[in-house]
Amino acid sequence: MAAAPQLGAHQLTPGEPVSLYLTVEQGDKLVRGLGPQNFRLREDGEAVPFRLEQPETPVSIALLVEDSRAAGYYYWDDLRAALDGFLSNAPAGNWYALGSFANELEINQDFTQEIPKLRNAFAALGYGAWNESNTYDAVYEMLDKLGRLPGRKALIFIGSGIDTFSGRTLDDVQKKAEQVNVTVYAVALGSLFRGRLDPYLGTEARMDLLQARAFLQMLADKTGGEAWFPNLEGAYPDVMKGIFQSLESQYRLVYFPNLPRDGEFHKIEVEAFVIADDERKDFKVRVREGWRQ
Repeated sequence: MAAAPQLGAHQLTPGEPVSLYLTVEQGDKLVRGLGPQNFRLREDGEAVPFRLEQPETPVSIALLVEDSRAAGYYYWDDLRAALDGFLSNAPAGNWYALGSFANELEINQDFTQEIPKLRNAFAALGYGAWNESNTYDAVYEMLDKLGRLPGRKALIFIGSGIDTFSGRTLDDVQKKAEQVNVTVYAVALGSLFRGRLDPYLGTEARMDLLQARAFLQMLADKTGGEAWFPNLEGAYPDVMKGIFQSLESQYRLVYFPNLPRDGEFHKIEVEAFVIADDERKDFKVRVREGWRQ
């Protein structure tokens, strides 16, 4: 069996080919079975040659969960439902790690292929001991650690998206997401606020939820992942199932970037389509928005 990846153990070297991971959708269905002739890739508007390859397996998947007392009673049932859904749907064979955060990031379980170890790590979390939710710091640090690993990586974030006292800013996290090759799937806690309590929320609470939503959506958009904001606790298991289905349906475009290492953001565009009876049919593509080198 291959050795488990260690968080922060590797660094990609300049000049090597880049793997671009994406999913293709038609309505609410994932599209599989496309070939290289069904894609077009552009960097900053310029066409770039690529080859279509099978995504690497196993996948290194890190789960980052908010374990803050600030989240409190209102989020606990959501978190438990999400973790149960994760354990029920996680395919065997991948590498999984668990991190949690309140005032700081803690790695509760480094990468393992043994699902029972994850279950034990979840059980040991208990109820948060700290009142802070330093979301930006935790996401930044986890992205940095994952970005140093080889192969295909994904971060599943489960939290409110609200930040209380981080040293890192939202802009810091956005730039890190643009730099590392990690797909982020963001799952928002707080179904009670978005559901039954929504009519009773004050202006400040609504602003907090809107800012949190924008942050989680940014993580997904920047990295080619997806963000979910369930209104019901019972939706979380299906969300987890959907995340793993998306990972299983990813395409991998391999190419050599033409981008300068100037610290600026450079846009990526991928088209996916089929041509039948001389008519082109386009699909929706979930792919990272670009790179910051």
